[in-house]
Amino acid sequence: MVLGKKSWLTGVLLAAMVTTMTGCGQESTAPEVPKTQETQNASVQPEKKKFDLEWSIQPKLGITKGDYYKIEEHFRQGHLGTLEVVKNDDKIVHVEFNETTRPNYYHRIYQDVPKRMSEYNFTMGERKGAAWIQSVVMVEKQMIEKQTLTGEFDMVSGASNSIKQSMLPLAEQLKGSLNAPSNQKYYSIAEKLEGGLTGLLKIVVEDKKIISVKYDEIFADTPEEIDNTNLKKFYRQSKYDSVEYEEPSRIGFNVQMDALNEQVVKTQNLLDLSELPAIGDTGNYAESGYTTRNTAWDNYLRMAQQLLNEMKKDGNF
Repeated sequence: MVLGKKSWLTGVLLAAMVTTMTGCGQESTAPEVPKTQETQNASVQPEKKKFDLEWSIQPKLGITKGDYYKIEEHFRQGHLGTLEVVKNDDKIVHVEFNETTRPNYYHRIYQDVPKRMSEYNFTMGERKGAAWIQSVVMVEKQMIEKQTLTGEFDMVSGASNSIKQSMLPLAEQLKGSLNAPSNQKYYSIAEKLEGGLTGLLKIVVEDKKIISVKYDEIFADTPEEIDNTNLKKFYRQSKYDSVEYEEPSRIGFNVQMDALNEQVVKTQNLLDLSELPAIGDTGNYAESGYTTRNTAWDNYLRMAQQLLNEMKKDGNF
């Protein structure tokens, strides 16, 4: 009885082996599908779909200064629109519009996030065929060229809602203020840094006191211009605005720069970093964990010194 079972099992196993070998032989004789260069690349490493919308987020290099005008207002379910204008020698020399998404935005990763230099533009561009910033930079440029904040402006189809609902209404409200000198003065400096970065420092003073300091480092407009392979994906974004950028110094870049603004406004000392995070090779582990010195601090100090000299020369600090 037992021997009968073994014989039966042996027969089944042999049949299965023959079937498997026959199947393998049939597969090996099937015609091979020729590999194109595209399928060869895909088999090695799947690549992200090429993003072909074009725009630039690079600031004007050098120093920009003048009377500073700013207005911001919530609109459309809670988004915050902010319009900044700078005049020098009675000419508009700088216009910048940004929008911060509402805190209850349906896409969690973009809740309370500035749109100008964040991943938001890529997400919107893929979904709608136009990035939010495309119309923004186009209208900013026209305002400077035409030397007016109001009128008719060309826009990119599919990227005009924020322009019509926020930027232009804010411009209409702000235009009257430009007829008189502002008691707030604006100083900014932008410099090319190594590795495909641009440093940007903005300072606003009022009655010879600093009321705002913003420092950011902006990635190049194309991946090819960025040296570090791990950072190429952040092209057309900035360290401060990006929601996915990982700061090597182990404390969020935005957190560090917010702390810089708070301290400088309090101490009125642009060059004292002593109480700021990530200024050394180790941090207070119990409070913030291990940190390394943020390379941005040295870039900031060099640029801050230049603006400090300019502010003193103009008698504004």
